[in-house]
Formats: sequence, C-alpha cells, structure tokens
Amino acid sequence: MYLKLDNGNIVYPYSIQNLKVENSNVSFPRNLTDELLERYNAYRVYPKSSGFEDDYTKDIEEVTPILSGSIYVQNWNVTDADQATIDKRKEIKWDEVRKEREQLLKESDWTQLPDSPITGSKLTEWQNYRQSLRDITKEPNPFNITWPTIPS
Repeated sequence: MYLKLDNGNIVYPYSIQNLKVENSNVSFPRNLTDELLERYNAYRVYPKSSGFEDDYTKDIEEVTPILSGSIYVQNWNVTDADQATIDKRKEIKWDEVRKEREQLLKESDWTQLPDSPITGSKLTEWQNYRQSLRDITKEPNPFNITWPTIPS
C-alpha cells in the first residue's frame, strides 16, 4: 500500500504500477527503498487494525492514511451499522454456522450406525453431542457460538 503527495494533496490508494506509469522514462530497481520512493513523493502506508474487525455491529471504512511520527499508517472511520445491515450480517453468519454444524453432523454420522463400535455411555455422549449440534441455532448470537466438545 502506498500513497503519493501531489502538491500537498494525498493520492490514495497509490501503487508502484502508478509510479512506473507516471515515470515511464525511469528504470526502477526491483526493490524500492523508502528513500527512493520519497524522491518521487511516494510513501509506504503501513497496515493498522481498526480494532473493530470482529464487531458485526460496526461499519468500517478505510479513509486517507495519517502521518504517525515519520510513517503513514492506515486510518479507519468506524461507525455503528444500521439494523438492516446487522440483521443481514447475522443471517449470513447463521448460514455459515449451519454449514459448519452440518459438516460436524456428517463427520459423526458413523457413531449412530448399527454396526458402530460405540456403545453404552460413549454412545450416549455422541448422541448428546449431536443433539447439541442440532440445538446450536437456539443460541442468541451467531457471532458468539459455544460449540459442543467432540466426545473423545
């Protein structure tokens, strides 16, 4: 990630390809140093977490990087998501949870077959595990699922 300073204005995003196109008469080395980039008013932008990547109730938008000390870092605008967006994200997450649940049920189907070597209390553990998987959609929040432990 890069940016370019153009007459005091920040051009972002900016790429090495942009730099090469704008300076087609220059043969750049494979590895561009920060010093070389600076000669062309181009600067690396260092990644920085917004701190809200896992919060489905927030909208996160990358905005113009900021100068932090002597380097540019990513900058984020974090706002509350509207209810329709939150509901859609939950719907998508519930679909993911159901797919995971179905996979775990398939992987444990063999425990319920008549010729399964599992019997007695171990069979009951597997049956309880499978029922807990079926009940997973009764949990209130698909982003905070407590998955049952696979019997050993």
